[in-house]
Amino acid sequence: MKPFPALRLPVWVTPVSVAFFGSLLLTVIAHQGKAINLDGILYVHTALEFLDNGFGAARKVFNWPFLPILMALVAKLTGLGPEHAGYLLNALFMAGTCALLVSCAGRTWPEIAWPTCLAVLSIPGLNEYRHELLREYGCWFFVMFGFWLALRWAERPRWATALAIQVSIATAALFRPEALVLFAALFFWQAWQAPRAERFRRLLMVSALPVLGGLLLLGLYFGGGISAESRLAGDLQRFGLSSFDFKAQALAAALNDFGKANAGTILFVGSLAVVPLKLIGKLDFFLLPLIFIVFSGQLRPTLARFPLFAWGIAAYLIVLAMFVIDMQFLQGRYVGLAMLFSAPFVGFGLWQMMQRYPRWRALILLLAGLTMIANLKAFGPSSRYYVEAGSWLSSNVKDTSRVYNESGRMLHYAGWYKTALMAKEKRDSIGKVLAENKYDYFVLEASPKDPPIQPWLDNNGLKVLKRFDRKSGRGAVVVAIPAGN
Repeated sequence: MKPFPALRLPVWVTPVSVAFFGSLLLTVIAHQGKAINLDGILYVHTALEFLDNGFGAARKVFNWPFLPILMALVAKLTGLGPEHAGYLLNALFMAGTCALLVSCAGRTWPEIAWPTCLAVLSIPGLNEYRHELLREYGCWFFVMFGFWLALRWAERPRWATALAIQVSIATAALFRPEALVLFAALFFWQAWQAPRAERFRRLLMVSALPVLGGLLLLGLYFGGGISAESRLAGDLQRFGLSSFDFKAQALAAALNDFGKANAGTILFVGSLAVVPLKLIGKLDFFLLPLIFIVFSGQLRPTLARFPLFAWGIAAYLIVLAMFVIDMQFLQGRYVGLAMLFSAPFVGFGLWQMMQRYPRWRALILLLAGLTMIANLKAFGPSSRYYVEAGSWLSSNVKDTSRVYNESGRMLHYAGWYKTALMAKEKRDSIGKVLAENKYDYFVLEASPKDPPIQPWLDNNGLKVLKRFDRKSGRGAVVVAIPAGN
């Protein structure tokens, strides 16, 4: 029994095309009423510096500036602003990622193309950040393009295709350097899957350039050719244990005698536990198809159908483990590649569930559809008030040096990229700042998580000049001045 009713669809309506255009539509919807994210502001600022002052200036703003430079070039070619150029790039990268993934799944197992299309457009860990300007989308696209090429290369190994695979993964690393670990996934995929007679040749084809490049980088790093302040040096230092030992000692100071003796183990195990918890949370409803695969006895044959994606998950989990051990936190979007590689398995699980329990089809489709809509946050509160506040500041305040600002979004929408941004945690020092008469305006963000701001303003000798409230009443931007003015 087929998982979906047989419908006469136009020839162009395929799982791949639906994944591409469906992704574009979801991105457009997700952007409605949303303000730019803080990372996006950094990328726009870097792009403007590149346009005005070149690569050196851009790198001083952000030390991994490939996406901002790409945004700047697209802006120059199209006449768009860097922000909208970035959103355009992200939308196309995400749509291409979805289409390539569905193509890979359908090429390997045609029956699961439609369920995989549904999964890749609905898994929260892939879709709930569509309204944000991020580097992840470019990374995902070039990783998936590399995997798409790799599946074709496996059928007909050629040096040209092997080189294209490696260039694609290297390009992904220009967006997110951790993509380099996927060279290991390619290596172990062929070490496990390649015919014995061709194994050495195939391993050489997919790993010669990464090995040479890795040896060159390590030589430069240990030879002092890479600055200790560089992004690459910082990433390499994550493999050291000095930072972890320091944090373990700090934790031990707060524990009893037993805890002090086992502080390193507690920190290590507790940190690693963050990874599966985050993966489960970002799969949401789509964890059920994976559980179904395991308990239906289909795990091994499914892994055998998608070995490259399985090795991709394994390699990337090592990156997540190293990161969380070093930093003790893990943002949801960081698990995106693991979500991407899991999508074919989720698609297979959905297909199997609807095969085994045809009466569940409507419920499964309904839950997937509701998850897809929830990811968009389309019915959440609008962030338009940030735009209004920034526009008002730009029109009414001329001397930006006399503005105390703790909102990065205000700086962006006012166009004040050279104005210092104050940390919200330092708000208690405003009393001292007032005594020094350094600022005429105080731009403050009022979060629903914070205590009411009006009593705080009164206690610190400030009065509201202008207030921009979110329509839901949850959150505001307050422009205040000293009460004597």
